Amino acid sequence: MKFIHAADIHLGNPFIGLDQTLPSQFKKSVQQSTLTAFKSLINSSITENIDFLIISGDLYNAAQNSPQIQEIVSQQFERLNSAGIPVYLSFGNHDFEANKQNHLSWPENVHVFEQNVETKYLTLKTGESIALTGFSYQTQRQTKKIINDFPVKMQSVDCQIGLYHGAVGIDGDPYAPFSVSDMLQKNYDYWALGHIHMRQTLNNQPFIGYSGVLQGLNRKEIGEKGYYLVTSKNHVLVPEFYDISPIIWEELILSEVSDELDLINQVLNYKHNKITFLSVKITADLDETVIQRLASGTTLEKLREKASVNLWVVNLTITHELLTLLASDNIDQKYWLESFEKIFSDFVISDYVSNQAPTFVRDYFMGEEGKSSLQNKMQQLIQSRKV
Repeated sequence: MKFIHAADIHLGNPFIGLDQTLPSQFKKSVQQSTLTAFKSLINSSITENIDFLIISGDLYNAAQNSPQIQEIVSQQFERLNSAGIPVYLSFGNHDFEANKQNHLSWPENVHVFEQNVETKYLTLKTGESIALTGFSYQTQRQTKKIINDFPVKMQSVDCQIGLYHGAVGIDGDPYAPFSVSDMLQKNYDYWALGHIHMRQTLNNQPFIGYSGVLQGLNRKEIGEKGYYLVTSKNHVLVPEFYDISPIIWEELILSEVSDELDLINQVLNYKHNKITFLSVKITADLDETVIQRLASGTTLEKLREKASVNLWVVNLTITHELLTLLASDNIDQKYWLESFEKIFSDFVISDYVSNQAPTFVRDYFMGEEGKSSLQNKMQQLIQSRKV
């Protein structure tokens, strides 16, 4: 048996975190990045001659999608149909009602899980009987522990796989909370998880884990992104990760910087082999001249002019030196740091943003990416007033 476990493709994602100065040579790649990754997933499915493809939620970034995106999805799934590869698809918190919106008809090889837990069956060419159990979100916030509705493994099948879009938590948490022990009690052979964008393993045997996104969507989603190719080895389903993201987000931390030229050289020497969006965090002690050039954007502009065609420096952020600068003789730095962190840990976006604001805007600023962005902007603003 051989199948692919993917999730969180987010077709139609607006790709947050890049400013208006992004050069034209990057813009098309950015706009097409999730679609490019999706097409690579389909190519890999055909090349590897898999038995079936699993997508565990958030194929789309929203419930409603453009006709262009629907057309591409239909064409790509039809390619799998021609190759005899079935698709097992559930919808998550982002695309929870995608199947109830106006949408092109699915090719006959696409099996969509309804909003209640259900089991679909497949017999492989080898004669093995497979059960796949999953669900699609009923609302954007799925507070019920849907895991409780999953049946235990059926004795009549050779293998049972669970598709689950959710996060570890307690009943009442917003994203179909579950525990690892909940899943282990079901005796399934594999749990194909979605929702968490970072690839991670919660249990090795049976495997319970997240494949992560196909394409990093912002500067917090650093590193290689892709899917799991799962094969049966001695009757155990073993996943192997494959990177297919056309663009990679990375972070470079500079703890030793002698001057601006040294800073620039260290960034320009950063090794990369594909389009890379690089966030640079500086923890070194810097003199005031360098700080001023960083605050004015002069250093960032010079870096962007000198960088290779596949490297874009997203930002330069001072951490240690900035906070040292802000802590005046009359303010103990320890209390400054504690106060600064408390402000942002207690920050609630709903207190400041209208209820009429789009959901994706509210979600962004309630997440770690949005909070971090606000914190960095606040640091830069205070810094510009001090220097």
